[in-house]
Amino acid sequence: MFGVFIPHQTNAQTLTPVLLEAPKAIADIRQIRREPDQESLKIVDERLDPALRPVSIRWRGFEIYPLLKTSQTIDSNIFATEGNETSDFITVVNPSLFIQKEYGRHNFSYLIEGDVQKYWDNSDEDNQNFNTKFNGVLEARRELSFPFEIGYAIGHEKRAQNFSTNFAKEPIRFKTFNKAFGVSYDPNRLGLSLVGRHDTIRFDDSENTVGQAVIRSDADRDVTELEARASYDILPNHRPFVSLTYTDTDYLKKDFQNGAFSGPERDSKSIGALAGWELIYKGLVEGYLGAGFSRRNYDSNAIKDVSSAKLAANIAWNFNKKATLTLGVRRSIAEDNEVLSGIVLTQGRLELDYEFMHNLFFNAFADKALADFSQSTREDDILSLGTGLRYILNPRYSVSGHYDFQERASNAPGLDYDRHQVMIRFNARL
Repeated sequence: MFGVFIPHQTNAQTLTPVLLEAPKAIADIRQIRREPDQESLKIVDERLDPALRPVSIRWRGFEIYPLLKTSQTIDSNIFATEGNETSDFITVVNPSLFIQKEYGRHNFSYLIEGDVQKYWDNSDEDNQNFNTKFNGVLEARRELSFPFEIGYAIGHEKRAQNFSTNFAKEPIRFKTFNKAFGVSYDPNRLGLSLVGRHDTIRFDDSENTVGQAVIRSDADRDVTELEARASYDILPNHRPFVSLTYTDTDYLKKDFQNGAFSGPERDSKSIGALAGWELIYKGLVEGYLGAGFSRRNYDSNAIKDVSSAKLAANIAWNFNKKATLTLGVRRSIAEDNEVLSGIVLTQGRLELDYEFMHNLFFNAFADKALADFSQSTREDDILSLGTGLRYILNPRYSVSGHYDFQERASNAPGLDYDRHQVMIRFNARL
């Protein structure tokens, strides 16, 4: 979602990340709404009692939301490995600052956040992450606007996102820099948009437990994408759409093989088309459904080109006053940072949000993904299950508890794992 207007976003709008990919700036331009729609759906988790809603600090027209999250997790398999499972306690401190400003009909927001993770027994796993993002919407006229976004982040690969058997002894750090600019033109019922994005991702290299090199810098890449989209309101809050994308992925180095960057070049060009339907119905159902195709052509003949059907869907349904059921589906072509192969990734998620009381919320989800590697017969099944409770004490403080289970079953040897995580989190708005 294009998060210019909202300081809090729910997990119901996204799928659990399976592969580590460069962030996509202005990921979903159709989420830009200049004015609230009275029929827009709010899932249960967002329908806070007015007395419990976050209170901003107001200063010279700025709305400021400082937030401090602290959590304690016990993880049964911190390395996400098939054998020799290691458990540990993890303490996480996550400070953030969100600033929002409206200037006439223009909107701007700025986010800066940190993430410090401390492992009690395995200090090599300790890591610090950072993210900052500035975005906004410049409005020339009511029907003509220009969204933009600039972001920079320092993160670390999650152990569960390692798709090879070459295992680094410490989490590998990466840096991303993304920027995007778009134009949205909405005269009457017609909607037209064009978005250009440029994302970069850079990795550190490391070594495994026996001193052998673990090379990730061969995955350093620049990704340039152009997306054109058209839609038309045939009924109030019913809108068919079609989008076309072109992506150029440029790797800085050849694949690392036999002690040198001597393998195939992984540069590729991709095209994709998606046609579908957006709808909002009386605050009960909201979302979109789309289907199309995508194709990725590699410059090197040593890497197999990939074609696949493309799916994208996210439907939320308020089936009663206290419960929201959300279904998310996607099928797309992706890449892993370590595996020399295009991957057809199919993923589905079912999520339930339920309001026990005006300040007590329940959440449960099931997420299933299938990664089909085009260069081989390898297939990975990834299953995630979770449930949790969130209790809001007042506008400034809340506490939550979560349980998550993750499992990967691969027909490649040595890559299966399962893990259990139990977490307690405390949020304080300063």
